[in-house]
Amino acid sequence: MAEESNVHVKVAMADVLALLAISMFTFAVAVFGLGVDSLDLVVMVGPFVGIVTLVATIFAYLNENLLGTAIFGPLSIFFFTIVLVGGVSAAMLCLLIGIIILIDAFVSLAQPVKLLPVLLLIATVAFFVTALWYNGQDGLKFAVGALWMIFSLLAFYMAAAIMLLVMKGDQVLPLFISAPAAAKA
Repeated sequence: MAEESNVHVKVAMADVLALLAISMFTFAVAVFGLGVDSLDLVVMVGPFVGIVTLVATIFAYLNENLLGTAIFGPLSIFFFTIVLVGGVSAAMLCLLIGIIILIDAFVSLAQPVKLLPVLLLIATVAFFVTALWYNGQDGLKFAVGALWMIFSLLAFYMAAAIMLLVMKGDQVLPLFISAPAAAKA
């Protein structure tokens, strides 16, 4: 059990940092899928996003944020490795991380920010479609780009909403936070 005297970084700081970094990576994947750019940007950004999500994982762990640790930890490994493989190996990696994110999405239903499960479910679908594309399914490149663009924009929005919530102390942009059961009574 943790002692109350521990110094904690605000939980939202690690989450926002990771969300912004992940959004940069998924935006790069999206513009590739939509035919705007090559994979060079994805390959260049991937390891840096891996470092940022690793830092976010460490802060989530130290802050006893189990869900943040469960989301950002596997993603950190993913970002370090996806740029090194291709074809079937990349498809299997996307399938595996999609399953992990799907589990995280179901677990996230128990926390109050109801936008998070939506974001994670979009990521799950995007990972599965990306896995199919890597496995050689023709005609999915545009769908990969569109799904990751939706995810990226929603993740940018969520990061901005969390920052405004922390800075203003009130929801400026909706995060669809449900009230705790004790507050409803």
